[in-house]
Amino acid sequence: MPRSPARRHTPKRPDPLVHAEDLTERDGGIRATLLSMRASRSSRVILSGVGAVVATALLCGSAASVGATAAASTRPGGAHLDRALQAALDRRAAATLRPVPISGDSDTGPWTTGIPQVTSAATSLPSTSGRVASTDADLTWSIRASLFTRGSVPQIGASASGQVVDAVTGRVLWAKNPTTARTPASNQKIVTAFVALASMGASARLTTPVLQVPSSPATVYLKGAGDPALSSSQLGTMATTVAAKAKSQGLAAVTVVVDDSLFPEPTNAPGWKPEWIPHTVAPVRALVVDQVNVVDTSLHAGQVFAARLKAAGVAASTVRRGAAPAGATTIASVTSPTVAQLVQTMLNASQTDYAETLHRLAALRRGHTPDWAGARTNAIQVLTAGGIDQAGMVVNDGSGLSRTGRMTPLTAIDLVSTIRAIPAQNAVIFAASGMPTSGVSGTLESRYRTAPTSCARSAVRAKTGTLADVVALSGVSTGVDGRERVFSVIVNGVTSTDAARADVDALAATSTGCY
Repeated sequence: MPRSPARRHTPKRPDPLVHAEDLTERDGGIRATLLSMRASRSSRVILSGVGAVVATALLCGSAASVGATAAASTRPGGAHLDRALQAALDRRAAATLRPVPISGDSDTGPWTTGIPQVTSAATSLPSTSGRVASTDADLTWSIRASLFTRGSVPQIGASASGQVVDAVTGRVLWAKNPTTARTPASNQKIVTAFVALASMGASARLTTPVLQVPSSPATVYLKGAGDPALSSSQLGTMATTVAAKAKSQGLAAVTVVVDDSLFPEPTNAPGWKPEWIPHTVAPVRALVVDQVNVVDTSLHAGQVFAARLKAAGVAASTVRRGAAPAGATTIASVTSPTVAQLVQTMLNASQTDYAETLHRLAALRRGHTPDWAGARTNAIQVLTAGGIDQAGMVVNDGSGLSRTGRMTPLTAIDLVSTIRAIPAQNAVIFAASGMPTSGVSGTLESRYRTAPTSCARSAVRAKTGTLADVVALSGVSTGVDGRERVFSVIVNGVTSTDAARADVDALAATSTGCY
């Protein structure tokens, strides 16, 4: 069977359709659909084959609001994917806290807590769907020579994996251990973005309610929906409404109960350092306000809500954890930004707590338990359905903080290429406020500002990744010859973060042909 040119120069990977039998029973429909697609593999066009079709189909799923009662209303994953896949096949046939400045992307620092600040590029990056090779002068071979020279410096050493490919032809310009899986750091967030959009839909929103039982009005329930962007201002708006309701019922005081039962009791992900809790990443709960990293974000949210109630004229005598009774009715509610906006914030500011929440919400949306095991299973299933290379991959969390998570450059390049080829995914992830842009926005804003990489300012859109001994960068570059290249470089065993970043940035700049 002929192979697509996009795969011609990369080591052969296991056929994801061969493992369709391993999908769970609830995915029986997608199993049959995937198996039936084998015969059509030779007719794929570059970057728009099964991965693009299936992932596009995933995005066509319901974008209904995912509210605080999501657990009760979640449909099984199979139902969500089957309808979308059939539609795709048919189509194929036819803020009160001051924002924290972005200072970096690592396992420590003030940028890991507080309301994330998003910075934007001037424009979004159009999808590669239907794109043909540029007619400008092709600098591929001179770029290739420079990449091999600069890819041999000490910081891109034995513990590095990387590859650069032409986005249209699939030609490999440079490769170094591309099949060796490394700790990806925040490059894992690209996976989380893809899975969240595929599982929930770009326009879905989360609804956080305050509930009350008519027969016991003196107790109000603040029920977490997993909204990572919930603000104290929104709690204040609900407190005003709830206070007015309480006063009309003759109440001068209420008990506040926080219900964060949407997620199970938090535990640390495999590979997390205990000292990261709660300042680098908070325990993953379904209720947090202003992204304040404390041990118990739910009780903290309840205390903020109680203070706002008091300001509105109703005292809150007690704040405690509990579950809202089945008969409770909503007396106030607020909604989150869209999932698309949450994904963009996560990528742009490399917001770890957003990533972990989206990781669990995506699992919940497709009928899995919103814990580490369920989120991992969901991610693997969605990547498999999208035809994404997973050789050597280990998914331990949604943020990439895990020291034992693993990814190869082949996986990152496969994923980025698939995203670029799907207009619905690309429109979110490569929006002006999405993936960081070199020298302009997000965690790349302060990079590519000085020679020799300054020539690539605005030409690279990529996800950064940094841990104490890890530097990674995966994304796309637009060359001075008009050609787009997809790249991924993951360096472990780093002894100088600044030096490794400089060399990784130099590789990305070299792929543009400006250096």
